Amino acid sequence: MWMELIDIFRGGDELEEAGNDLFEMLRIVREMAAIVRPHVFEHRISLEDRNRVYELDIQVNELERKVRKRVVAHLSLNPTQVPYCLLLMTLVKDVERVGDYIKNVTEVSDLGGGPVPGGPLRDELEQLIEIASKLMAEVGDVLKGQDRERATDLIQRGRAAGKRCDRLLVAISHSEFGAGEVTSMVLLTRFYKRLGAHLVNILSSVVMPLHKVDFFDEKELK
Repeated sequence: MWMELIDIFRGGDELEEAGNDLFEMLRIVREMAAIVRPHVFEHRISLEDRNRVYELDIQVNELERKVRKRVVAHLSLNPTQVPYCLLLMTLVKDVERVGDYIKNVTEVSDLGGGPVPGGPLRDELEQLIEIASKLMAEVGDVLKGQDRERATDLIQRGRAAGKRCDRLLVAISHSEFGAGEVTSMVLLTRFYKRLGAHLVNILSSVVMPLHKVDFFDEKELK
């Protein structure tokens, strides 16, 4: 499905512009993540950087609305291409949600979270954040290159990371962290789990038909 959509993107109309907007959204959420990453555990992000994250999130939201408008315009002239337009709408919603979760990371201290000390649980979350960051860094190139093999590998890594997040939440519940530390760890684990899940959804468009985007089925690839 994604490979056919790529061909349509080259048509020089509203849908091509919508494709460009999608990749611009992916670029912006990478910038947001880069701003937030150094401050995840200490919650020392500056007001300037936090405001920049919010500004970028607004840009993502505006681009999503532009894509919707372009899709409607395209469908008025190309009513037979509904499936491809539905796919594009699905993808931009996932990117928009990625931006929301990155913004949420900057709000953990407002929700009662405190700095998290070093140790095995923090180390595990560090690794899970790195996996999510890897998915975010590569998703755009995987889409552009229609790289099914790389998409499959990243999907499997992302799904495994999601299961590790669930196990980490159980471990946190049995830890000796204080209330602020528990709040931070639980929220960050949930935010990065959902962020990674939306990136996996986007990657699934490279290897799955439209009705199974978001539902990776390895058997269907064989």
